[in-house]
Amino acid sequence: MEESKKKKILIGVIVVCLVAACVIFWRTRSGAEIGGAASLKRGKLIWVKCNNPDCGAEYQIDRKDYFQQIEEKQQSHAASLVAPPLECKECGKASLYRAVKCEKCGKIFFFESVPNDYGDRCPNCGYSKIEEDRKKAADQRSR
Repeated sequence: MEESKKKKILIGVIVVCLVAACVIFWRTRSGAEIGGAASLKRGKLIWVKCNNPDCGAEYQIDRKDYFQQIEEKQQSHAASLVAPPLECKECGKASLYRAVKCEKCGKIFFFESVPNDYGDRCPNCGYSKIEEDRKKAADQRSR
């Protein structure tokens, strides 16, 4: 292949890569990211629990609503790596966090309340559905 054709092909590849990089950059900067709360479907409920000692409310909300509120709050607290508290519908304070209801003993507790363990590990009875599901999947793979 002659030298001038090689240069034209190389320039074409570079231009395509630059355009792709610009599109990716623009989409992520404009909030049009793939995924996030906008991609969730309504209808799945999750538990939340108020950390205010005078309240302690426990109730379920739509998962999509929960993560949309978290995304909105994180935009104003961009440096935080932890989910910010939401406003409790019972006491009105910003003290509402994601929770889990233990499938074994029924206790409602804060998600990831047992450090360095599964997020759904019950501090009361030690049960974790995530751990149980992973063990079952590993057993099925080993058969």
